[in-house]
Amino acid sequence: MAGIKEYIPQFGDRTFEEYPFNDCDALTLSEVIYMPFEKVVSASFKDEPRNFSDAAKELFDLRGSKHQKLGLMITNQSSLDMMAMSETARFSEMKILAVHEVYSAKPAIQYCAATFILPGDELVVVFRGTDDTLAGWKEDLDLFTTKNPPSYDLALGYIEELAREREGKIRICGHSKGGNIALMTALKCSEAVRERIIGVYNNDGPGYHDYGIFHLGTYEEILPVYRHYVPNSSMIGMMLAHDYDYKAVKSTRLTGAFQHDLGTWKIKDGEIVTADDINLMAKITDTALAVLCSYASEKSAQAVDSIVTAFIDGLGEANLSDTAKHAFKSIRGALRSVKEVSPDIKDYVKESFEGVGKDVFEAIKTIRSTNIAELTGKAFAAIAR
Repeated sequence: MAGIKEYIPQFGDRTFEEYPFNDCDALTLSEVIYMPFEKVVSASFKDEPRNFSDAAKELFDLRGSKHQKLGLMITNQSSLDMMAMSETARFSEMKILAVHEVYSAKPAIQYCAATFILPGDELVVVFRGTDDTLAGWKEDLDLFTTKNPPSYDLALGYIEELAREREGKIRICGHSKGGNIALMTALKCSEAVRERIIGVYNNDGPGYHDYGIFHLGTYEEILPVYRHYVPNSSMIGMMLAHDYDYKAVKSTRLTGAFQHDLGTWKIKDGEIVTADDINLMAKITDTALAVLCSYASEKSAQAVDSIVTAFIDGLGEANLSDTAKHAFKSIRGALRSVKEVSPDIKDYVKESFEGVGKDVFEAIKTIRSTNIAELTGKAFAAIAR
């Protein structure tokens, strides 16, 4: 059964006028944005958009004309798909504008947004998910410890500026953390921008600090154009407080961590192949993570953050690839750094999560007879308090 890499040539000869933008296109753009287009496309909305094919070919040349991996966890498939897209009638006629990338170790920020312009001036904003940088992984933790990580403000500023500078309907897409940011941006942007949004695509994005975001009136407003997909054995998409308006996607991989790769999601006849529901393993993950989070107060979350920050700082590397190359040295440095964390902080974390294993086990036993949304909702309500 086909996936993104088959979808591109199968439907590549059909223009967007012939076959309008669809959920498979959102997957494709959410994958290709992992390519570092910021190296060849200006961050400014005032500069002329670049033809996608021209930008893709220049970026490929810049990367040594080789389909290189993008990091320890990201394969070279994004590069292969980018070049395949550049040769099709469908994608080659796109333009790409304002690739805005921000990276910071402290505070942890790993953010990138780009706008693809389709024929008819339709605007597709795509937010990048977590990349190979340790700052990106630290920022993922910040989704748990803070309600407003810096990427949220960057994304809101981006979409508002786009709306001021460009006319046209707007779609917002993203994978993983990019999907999280896509939904948050749609919910918190100005009313004038939200009225122009005709599609929001959250592809296995993790959840939020608490369920408060889903009590905003704007969530109900956006639901008619909201597309939320998780693989049927999802792990990332079950993290933190998330909504249950998702469709479960069939994958060529068996387990949740590997199913997070968009390239493994099944596509047939130009549509994403869905299952009736997530499987038992995903429900167990959902329940276990929710109960674990229910143990966390603001203070204990900050304590966990202190330990994780020390661990990451102790690795002494900027990304996962370099960490893997110097694994022994990096882990030794990380453990030494954690050892220097105040004993009071470590004791507090230990005390805060005492008994969590028993509660997780008891919650999992009720999965077959309990509404999972209700169960996890109660758990995250504890965090909100």
